Amino acid sequence: MSNVTYCDFGDFGKQYRDYVHGYLSISVCLFGSLANIFNICVLRTKNMRSPTNCILTGLALADLLVMLQYVPFTIHRNMAPHPLHYTHFNYSWAVFYKFHSLFTLVLHFIACSLTIILAVWRYVFVTQVISNRICSNHRRTVLVIVMTYVMCPLMCFPILSTLEITPYQQTCTSEGMIVDRDQRHKYNFSDLRNQTVYVLYLNDPYNLSIWIYTVLLKFVPCLLLTLLSNKINCALMEAKRRRMKLLSGNKKLAEDDVTKKASAVQVYRENQADRTTHMLLAVLILFLVTEFPQAILGLISAVLGKIFLKECYAPLGDVMDIMALINSSINFILYCTMSRQFRTTFQDMFHLKEIFGWIRKPSSRSCLAEETRAETKMSLV
Repeated sequence: MSNVTYCDFGDFGKQYRDYVHGYLSISVCLFGSLANIFNICVLRTKNMRSPTNCILTGLALADLLVMLQYVPFTIHRNMAPHPLHYTHFNYSWAVFYKFHSLFTLVLHFIACSLTIILAVWRYVFVTQVISNRICSNHRRTVLVIVMTYVMCPLMCFPILSTLEITPYQQTCTSEGMIVDRDQRHKYNFSDLRNQTVYVLYLNDPYNLSIWIYTVLLKFVPCLLLTLLSNKINCALMEAKRRRMKLLSGNKKLAEDDVTKKASAVQVYRENQADRTTHMLLAVLILFLVTEFPQAILGLISAVLGKIFLKECYAPLGDVMDIMALINSSINFILYCTMSRQFRTTFQDMFHLKEIFGWIRKPSSRSCLAEETRAETKMSLV
């Protein structure tokens, strides 16, 4: 099996890592950090407060922390000067890399768990198959979110023992610049020195971390989200059929204005709830699109072993990172696109109408039309 070649993504992974990933990830992180700050600010306002929005706030906080921590990592790793000095790989940076690996893993697992909780909460709301005293209670929802932030690091703790900081003797010039192995013949032997650098080494002979990461933290959440998304979609279709049947019956029974107005209010509320559910479904589906490929590749790596991990999974690691970062930053766009209440609250909070009002000044004709409409409304009242 040592001669088996599964794929050859090494050149692609190196080209993407050296020329694209650093600048792209910095751009996504800056935009995503600002977007998640907006999400937290808007979702915590009084008129937006609800159990569902509380979960979305916890999700935005996890995404924000991931992006803020990813910025120094990608600057040091992908935007380093060339040639590298051996102090670039000192012990302090090795500790930071270990912290980065565990921190991002824990927060990503928290985001996965909160997304599952969001799907469960919405499924209970849509179907009403069980009592939703927990799902409709703000304080209990906050308690569930806090428990998620506490339990997820404990579940990821076994991976900590598989990451070791290992000293390594690196060939350098007399000035301390690192010399690659294939470039040593260009230097005189007397001009070369051995310096100690520190690298992060995965000491996992039983592939424990791979199985925990791919199965528990990736594949199982994606599978649960797929099932819950399908359940929510089926419940929406069933609710729509019941509503159409009810409306057709109400048309025959509703003769007075009071009954018609009550029926219209009920339909409006149900349509509002459906729009919210569709927005949350978009969040779930986007999460699945970005996470399922990584879960499947990780599961194959756990089954086939280190050869597939080295040839296929590792070269695509940066691509999967940028997909996860995009997923963490795009929720703000979904909220603004699909939620009128979020857009209105965002505009009012940051006074966007006043700031950008000078761009489109009303003409005299439009002012006259507005005054005419106002007079018409006054006369009708």
